[in-house]
Amino acid sequence: MAEPGASEKMTVPKCDSDSDSTVIIDLTPADDEKDASVPLLTRTDSVMALRNLCEAKWNVPQLLPFTEDVRKMHQFLSVQRIECRRKLEEEPSKKPWAELAKITLCDVILFNRRREGGVSKMSLSAFTLRDTSSTHPDVELALSDLEKKLCKHFERIEIRGKRDRKVPILLTPDMLASMELLVKTRQICDVSDDNQFMFGRPQALTYFRGSDVIRWVARSCGANHPEALSSTKLRKHMATMSKVLNLNDNEMDDLADFLGHDIRVHRQYYRLPEGTLQLAKISKVLMALERGQLAEFKGRNLDEINIDPEEKVVVDSETSDAEDEDAALSSSQSSGRSDENMPLVREVSDEAHTTKGSSKSKKRKWGDE
Repeated sequence: MAEPGASEKMTVPKCDSDSDSTVIIDLTPADDEKDASVPLLTRTDSVMALRNLCEAKWNVPQLLPFTEDVRKMHQFLSVQRIECRRKLEEEPSKKPWAELAKITLCDVILFNRRREGGVSKMSLSAFTLRDTSSTHPDVELALSDLEKKLCKHFERIEIRGKRDRKVPILLTPDMLASMELLVKTRQICDVSDDNQFMFGRPQALTYFRGSDVIRWVARSCGANHPEALSSTKLRKHMATMSKVLNLNDNEMDDLADFLGHDIRVHRQYYRLPEGTLQLAKISKVLMALERGQLAEFKGRNLDEINIDPEEKVVVDSETSDAEDEDAALSSSQSSGRSDENMPLVREVSDEAHTTKGSSKSKKRKWGDE
């Protein structure tokens, strides 16, 4: 039994799905609290409190983003991006620069399913000093023609993420053009040189918060469930929808590395360079999520997914018209084929009747003889 003046510590497991660490709770009262009348935290109370916190997360419904709402966000951002870039090119000022910065910030977070805090704090040097070298020729031998095209279509930058980890970001040509325009017009639009953030505020040293921008876009794009559109829920949406694909262990590890998730047991295997993997393979999943086509690749691995980055998404009305035309064409073809087959059937039946008749007549002749 411990003495009254001795220190007492208790080790309890930490309630965190991403960590196996433990929490050490010091139950020794401080010098200025020894004479206080407030009861101290006992071992039983702390264990029960930790258990209640863990059990409070059980059986809680998880509201994930809907594919239709995500598609509406992407369409809204595409329209707003074009409009903001036009305003900034025609008349550079604080307001259009801030609007384009917010739209681009939300676009990068939404496409990459990245934590909003890391992208919001992206430094200007992370973009300007990015690696623009081409893929090594020897590495391209392990890639398909489509994956080689994806490596040239996207650009990749690295930023500081959670716990100072290196976090990759993939940029589409539209994002890249918007960010280059923001860098070009920073000084004209009163963005201070001392502001080292890529999405910094004009006449300030702070940055735009990604959570505020995503919340505004979710309410403005006409989504049915805007409360489900947040950076955290979008990341969970990608992790959940990836189960639809038939990914092997290596591909699941690549996806987890891109999302910045901890892998408890690191599997030792040979792989391509991580930059090439993210440009050539993970970008397929990102584009499929953006276009709402991930369900079409159910049961496939990353090598079997073929999606063209330059292909434009067909509007629903156009697709329905095309489907109607295809149905009408197929029905006309089937009717034409049936009409063509009818004479053949009649001819065959006539031949059968004639052959039967001739055989019967011959038998009668033999009987008469």
